[in-house]
Amino acid sequence: MNFIFQKILIASAVCLSAVSYAAAPHQPNIIFVISDDLGYGDISCYGQENFTTPHIDKLAETGLRFTRHYSGATVCSPSRCSLMTGRDGGHATVRGNGAHTIGDDETTVAEVAKAAGYNTAMIGKSCVTGNTQTPETVLSSGFDYFYGTTDHRDGHYRYPKFVYRNTERIEFPDNDLHSGTHYDGNLYTEEALGYIAQQTEDTPFFMILSYPIPHASVIAPEADRAAARAFVKQEVAYTRKGHYSSTPEVLANYIAMITIMDNAVGSIVSQLEAQNLLEDTLIIFTSDNGAAFEGGKKPEMLNSCGPLRGGKRDLYEGGIRIPFVASWPAVMTPGQVTDHASAFWDFLPTVCELTGQPMPTDIQGVSYAATLTGQGEQVKHNTLYWEFHGNGGRRALQQGDWKLVQYNIKTPKKLQTQLFNLADDIGETNDLSKTHPEKLSELLKLIDEARVPCDKFPMPALD
Repeated sequence: MNFIFQKILIASAVCLSAVSYAAAPHQPNIIFVISDDLGYGDISCYGQENFTTPHIDKLAETGLRFTRHYSGATVCSPSRCSLMTGRDGGHATVRGNGAHTIGDDETTVAEVAKAAGYNTAMIGKSCVTGNTQTPETVLSSGFDYFYGTTDHRDGHYRYPKFVYRNTERIEFPDNDLHSGTHYDGNLYTEEALGYIAQQTEDTPFFMILSYPIPHASVIAPEADRAAARAFVKQEVAYTRKGHYSSTPEVLANYIAMITIMDNAVGSIVSQLEAQNLLEDTLIIFTSDNGAAFEGGKKPEMLNSCGPLRGGKRDLYEGGIRIPFVASWPAVMTPGQVTDHASAFWDFLPTVCELTGQPMPTDIQGVSYAATLTGQGEQVKHNTLYWEFHGNGGRRALQQGDWKLVQYNIKTPKKLQTQLFNLADDIGETNDLSKTHPEKLSELLKLIDEARVPCDKFPMPALD
């Protein structure tokens, strides 16, 4: 990957963003915290009323809360591929879960940061390896340091039998996947704090802290679960079907998992403050897709998706609209809220702009640096596009407030096409496809132009 990126640096030096980053004295440290299957409504600053997330809320209070930020896809691997490469679901090379890694010919956001002189780290669930045991792929994707799991199925268990430190396996003999002595969420927080402790003002750092929670298995340590019980009005039990862990307390565990991440955000802020690094650090907190229907937890429980329809694997808003808060004290005006429509594929060009690196020309991402810094004019997307190859094939396209959703693509006779206006109907309950035929026709043309075929992920009805 590095060789390819060097070529891009040479070939596209003239493509540097015209909007300069000049509000802070030097390049910001960047910490991107990504949770797994966290719903739009699971954070109290997004309307969660059953429990609180004070540290994440504080990030929003000191910075910016996005109300229309979207994941790269409605499931894990393709969403993270989009985050890492700046490509949307119609152009990404990973469009589904499975044993698929990001290719050597693709530029990653970590390579962008590394080329800018950053120390780079991935901690937690790998964002580049899919269901493979390939820690070397993380290190060849622009990361100097890795600690975590690479096979996404290992992220389904809260007590992993091992993690990797770079390419070395670190064994946890007392863990049996469902219980043990080393809880994954705590492991990754401790490692992240240790990594930050090694950083100085002399060299900027870029860290992706990738939590595998609150994805099922919905399990938390007893002390955290006990503290969460007070927030549960009616508990739900889950008996293992397949490989997720059984529990008599789904909701207490779920709340505890989110609280563990919220406390981690607070610890990270305190660590940065102690090292005099907080002012020039951009911290982002988000999720990889909407709330899940797994491990006994459903999106309607605890109102995890707020007012949005659907959840994980859906292309309704509940599956792809996600919480996204950003804080950068040296630059950002506190307490802002933006409805700028942005998505995971915008992260790479944003990092390009903030670090002064050339923008790759083969991406669909648009930098949101202007929204973060308040400098320059924010370029907007004409359209946003997603596709999902499971559940009969699904795709969606958004243009402004208009949104087109299609289900059952793989069976044309059962094709379902719906049109919504999100400004009036955020819950996507009123299908306007029959009353707005001209808008429907316009978006159908745009959605057909929004993708290119992918050999690894064929969709015969569309290819």
